[in-house]
Amino acid sequence: MSKIALATLGCKINQYETEVLREYFIQAGFEEVSFREKADLYIVNTCSVTQRADQKSEELIRKAKKNGDLAYLIVTGCYAEAEGNRLKKKFPYIDLIVGNEEKSNIGQIVLESNKTKGVAISATPIQRFNGHNRAFVKIEDGCNQFCAYCRIPYVRGDVVRSRPPDEILIEIENLAQNGFKEIVLAGVNLGLYGRDLNPQIGLTDLLKKAEYLKEKIRIRLSSLEPHLLSPELIDLMAESPWICPHLHLPLQSGDEEILERMERKYTPHQYKELVREIREKIPFIAITSDVMVGFPGERESHFNNTYQFLQDLGFSRLHIFRFSPRTGTKAYSMQPRVDEKIKKRRSKLLRDLAKKLSRDFISQFLGKTLRVLVEDKRDPETGLLTGYTDNYIRVLLEGEEKLKNKLVRVRLTKIKDGRAIVETGKFF
Repeated sequence: MSKIALATLGCKINQYETEVLREYFIQAGFEEVSFREKADLYIVNTCSVTQRADQKSEELIRKAKKNGDLAYLIVTGCYAEAEGNRLKKKFPYIDLIVGNEEKSNIGQIVLESNKTKGVAISATPIQRFNGHNRAFVKIEDGCNQFCAYCRIPYVRGDVVRSRPPDEILIEIENLAQNGFKEIVLAGVNLGLYGRDLNPQIGLTDLLKKAEYLKEKIRIRLSSLEPHLLSPELIDLMAESPWICPHLHLPLQSGDEEILERMERKYTPHQYKELVREIREKIPFIAITSDVMVGFPGERESHFNNTYQFLQDLGFSRLHIFRFSPRTGTKAYSMQPRVDEKIKKRRSKLLRDLAKKLSRDFISQFLGKTLRVLVEDKRDPETGLLTGYTDNYIRVLLEGEEKLKNKLVRVRLTKIKDGRAIVETGKFF
C-alpha cells in the first residue's frame, strides 16, 4: 500500500482543501502517515500571506525531501501559485507544482500519471475532518476587493466562486452524522457568498436553509469583511441559538488615513457603528479581529489612534501581525517603510493590550452558565478537558473521557492564563 503524508499552512480554506485531498487519496487506497515519517507521496499545501508564511512553506518542502528522499513531492497552495517558477528553481527536486485553481485535481493528476495503481474514485463532499473537533466547510472562493497589501485576489482569483447551497448542506449533514458538533463556514471572502449564483442568494439565505440541522450542530462563521456584513445576518444571529455569537471582523487599522491607504472599504467610524449595532442586538457576542502594524507611512500618531480604537471597542481577541510586503500588490512599493524595530515595539504593545482586553471580556461571564464543546484532546499543561464556549472563550474543566465531543453547559468561575476555569463537577 502506498503511503501519503500531507502538511498544511494557513487559512481554514487551505485546511479544508487538504481534507478533500486526504479523503480522495485514502479512498484510492493510500495509507496516511505523519509528515515526520517516510512516505511515497508528500503534499505540501502552502501559504503566502506573509514572508514568514513563505519561509514556513519552504521549511516543509525541505522536511519532505529529508524524510522521503525518493518520494514524489507535490507543492500546492498560495505560495506555489504566486512563486511557482521561483520554487522550481530553488527546489529542483519538487516533482509537481500545482496552483490553487488545479489543486482539487491533484488526485486525478497523480492517478493518471501512474504514480498509483489507478483506483477509480469519485469526488464527494467530505465526510470528516482529520485531527479537528470542529469541521471547516468551504462555501466560497475568490476575492475582488483588492486591498493594497493583500495578494489573495492574485493567488486565489478575483472572480467569486460559490458552491451551490444543496452541495454545502449535504456536506454539513455528512459531517454532523459522523459526530461533528460544530461546523465552521469558511470562504476566501465569506461575505461575497452567493453573488455569482443564479438565482443570487446570500449567507443569510444559506443559514436559513441549514436551520433543520440546528438540533445536531452549532454553526460558527469564519472571517467576515465589515462592509459586507448585512443587517439581515445580524438579525438572524440575534434570534438563532445555534449560530455561535461570535464574529471575526478584520479591522487592520483604527486610523482613517491608514485605512484609506490600505484601500479598505470602511472608516473607523463606520466600523465602530457596526460593532455598536451588533452588540445592541447580541449583547453576549465575541468580536475578534485582525490588526496590522507598520503599514507604509504609519506614523506614531496613526498607531496611537489604532491603540485607542482597540481599547475603546473592547475586542475579545486580537490577531496582531506586522506588515509584510507582497510582490504584485500596491503596497509593495509604497513609502515610507516603517523600521522593523518600530514594528516589533508596536506589535508588542498591541499584544499586551490584547491580553488585557481578552481578560476583560471573559470577566463579564464569570458566574454565568455557557455552552462548551469539549474537545478530544486534553490541555497538555494541566491535563484538564478543554473547549470553546459559543462566544469563543477557551475554558478548562475537570471531567471524564465521556464528556469529549459533547456540548455541555458549565459555569465559569475564574480566569487563569487567559482561559476560563469551570466550576468543578458542575454541568447543566
